[in-house]
Amino acid sequence: MGRVADDESGGVLLRPAAADDAAALWDLLGPSQAELIGMSSLPASIEAAQVACEDTATTVAALATGSFALADGEARRLLLLAIDGGDSSPHGDGDRPSGRVVGVTGLTFKRAVPNLAVRVTTSADGQGLVMSSSSAPWTRTELDSSFIGPTARGRRLGTLLSRGRFMLLHLVRSQVPQTVAAHLRGRFDPDGSAPFWRCFGAAFAPRWATSTEAELALLADPKLLDDLAGHLHPVTAIVLESLGPVNAASLPAFHLLTAEGLVPNGMYDPIDGGPTVVAELVDTVTGRTRTHGRVVIGGPAPIDALVSVATVDDFRVVRGPIGVANESELTLDEATAATLGVGTGTLVTAAGLRQPAG
Repeated sequence: MGRVADDESGGVLLRPAAADDAAALWDLLGPSQAELIGMSSLPASIEAAQVACEDTATTVAALATGSFALADGEARRLLLLAIDGGDSSPHGDGDRPSGRVVGVTGLTFKRAVPNLAVRVTTSADGQGLVMSSSSAPWTRTELDSSFIGPTARGRRLGTLLSRGRFMLLHLVRSQVPQTVAAHLRGRFDPDGSAPFWRCFGAAFAPRWATSTEAELALLADPKLLDDLAGHLHPVTAIVLESLGPVNAASLPAFHLLTAEGLVPNGMYDPIDGGPTVVAELVDTVTGRTRTHGRVVIGGPAPIDALVSVATVDDFRVVRGPIGVANESELTLDEATAATLGVGTGTLVTAAGLRQPAG
């Protein structure tokens, strides 16, 4: 566990979105559309924000009762909101006023959903490279895009959003897909178009304007996968130039994920050619470093950590200093306990952070 640094993320709580959070979420995302190019998992309208928040509430309710299950071809999403100002309940009805949404991230659970990632291999003649579609159905938990509003940057919220998701995943690990994957953004032109999608789309999916449209079509008619399977296309200089590098704006997210234990698997996002990173949930750093204990307020708290409640229906997580009093007690300072909304004796889970920055 890392030693605690100057805490700039104090007072920020990460929790699942509630059905009535859509307007507050759109207040964050609406003015920032120019920054969200390539972050297709985030809502692009107030209507989409409403649907996403309602879907999250349904998903959390199922996870809380242990009834969550996916059918083949089904995807269920869950948004997590970073709240600045001490919102200690999912509906903002605690002792303090509901705070402002300053960040958002998410998870999507998918069972046997086609994956349109691209794989690059050496050609059969050994003289070049070819790309092929890796479109077979795949069961996974996808780590969706994270976004922090301009007024909240520089406060070490990236770690809270990125690793806070793993605190929830380990709490519900028996119900969700165990393979965790993230698709990192690649290159985009100034007009917002992706040079790699032009290469990929022209070669593999000329009937579809975007990979989202392609995925929906493949879910409706899985036989269309046969059109992609085994198809090869030479990797030209133009393809190489657009394939593989992580978008500069996504490099912090990439470093946080690799620090968590995710590694590139040789596949690339079909839209912008950014890399895919994967891990098994059991092998993630958060899973190996978590500890549980009852809250003691006050006393030495030298460890920089994420701290969450141990229940799903009111799940929330903060970043703050903790101390390990003994095998069954975790020391929190008053500010961290207040933001998390816990008191003496509450059972919490903590994961120490190896990298204070981020």
